[in-house]
Amino acid sequence: MTAAALSPPDGPLDEDSFAGRLKGVLTRGRIQLKQVAAALGVSPSAVHKWTRGGEIEYANLLALARFLSVNWLWLRYGDRALADLEASLTTDARAREGRQKHIAAIMESEARMTFAQEISGVVTWEWNLLTDAVAYSPNVARLFGRPIRTLEDFWQCVLAEDVPGVQAAVSQNLSAGGVYEHEFRIAPAPDVVRWIVSRATLVRDAQDRPVKMIGLSLDTTERHTAEAALRDSEALLAKAQQIAHLGSWIWEPGSDACRWTDEAYRIFGWAPQSTPVTMARYLDAIVPADRARVQAVLDRAVASRQPYRVEYTITLPDGSRRHLREEGEAQDPSAAKPTMIGAAQDITAEVEAQAAFRDSEAKLRTLFEQAPVGIAQVSLEGRCLRANPWLCTLLGQPETALQQRTLLDLTHRNDLASHLRQYGELLAGTVPTYALSLQLVRGDGSAVPVRMTTSLARDPATDAPLHLISVVDTVLEMGTS
Repeated sequence: MTAAALSPPDGPLDEDSFAGRLKGVLTRGRIQLKQVAAALGVSPSAVHKWTRGGEIEYANLLALARFLSVNWLWLRYGDRALADLEASLTTDARAREGRQKHIAAIMESEARMTFAQEISGVVTWEWNLLTDAVAYSPNVARLFGRPIRTLEDFWQCVLAEDVPGVQAAVSQNLSAGGVYEHEFRIAPAPDVVRWIVSRATLVRDAQDRPVKMIGLSLDTTERHTAEAALRDSEALLAKAQQIAHLGSWIWEPGSDACRWTDEAYRIFGWAPQSTPVTMARYLDAIVPADRARVQAVLDRAVASRQPYRVEYTITLPDGSRRHLREEGEAQDPSAAKPTMIGAAQDITAEVEAQAAFRDSEAKLRTLFEQAPVGIAQVSLEGRCLRANPWLCTLLGQPETALQQRTLLDLTHRNDLASHLRQYGELLAGTVPTYALSLQLVRGDGSAVPVRMTTSLARDPATDAPLHLISVVDTVLEMGTS
């Protein structure tokens, strides 16, 4: 760039300030404030503020200079800045000679830098704020998918929806200084999106004016992909825990720090992540009858570094109760202060179902034992598996004796043929049940007339035959109840 290219408009301006130079250009060009406002997309009051010495953002400064066809550095900083730039662009033979003395060292350093950049994938760059020239390291095409020789090349790489964010971050850094860092996406090829992070620092001259920005860019796509996969995994885990009513946790016994998943909070009736969980709060939720037992199990697990499993009941804030099954273990048993990790599952439905089953079993047992008729459970091979007291009394034999015999053994020989025929039809599935009057043989050898009804019990899930159920009642005489 030549000095002429940096010259201000013809004619001196009275005020050596941004506002004075701006007003001078507007006056000489007979440009109205509303024209500037329309061109820059700002309000006329904002332009008026600039003519009164108000602050202007870097992006607006560049746009204003382009609209007025003047150099932005001159417009913002004046003739002195142009003079400094001209001096920096003047060829100095002695300086050139001095630089040549260090060419060998520089080339060696650059070779090492190039090798490091190729290995790490880091792209270095420099942006001259005075001339808008950019210089990227040779490996830029590998990262961006194309060479970047101008600012326009860079902006063409950035996804359109990310451009405003990058521009805002750059403007903020130029205004406030410090270290610039921003992530954005590029499209190096069709259907390919890559995440890039750029970090840079602003370089100022002796008058504290920004002159260039130097920085680096690197590919963070893998990190974003891993983070997205982690978020998906955590979402799936949370949903699985919610479906299974399973909450996991981490506990550090040394500090009593506890970290619970949202579902663990819900199981205990607490709003997820509402308040920190401590061991005291956890134990307080356990019913008093189980509290000491659970505490002892946990103490042993911490001391022995062995896995544990315990079931207990908790009281929810609304007063209702839940039954939980908890399993845990030391995450690193060799650590001086182990971290415990585990999970608790709501098994209330299972516990209640077991209780209902036991209650049903008890009722059936009472019915079996106290029924005023004979009841026998018979295997598919015909052997007596169980006999209730009424049937044992009728046949004059204890249950243990009846269990050594088959149903056909107990049938009188005169009725054996008919009983055997119906027994076979039942097993073959020809009939679902059969009833007949016959004589059974008692323990003393005498015969007793009965009415017997037999049915086939099947597995509810598979419909496979399980055993026979026979109900026996006495009759006054054959064929009469």
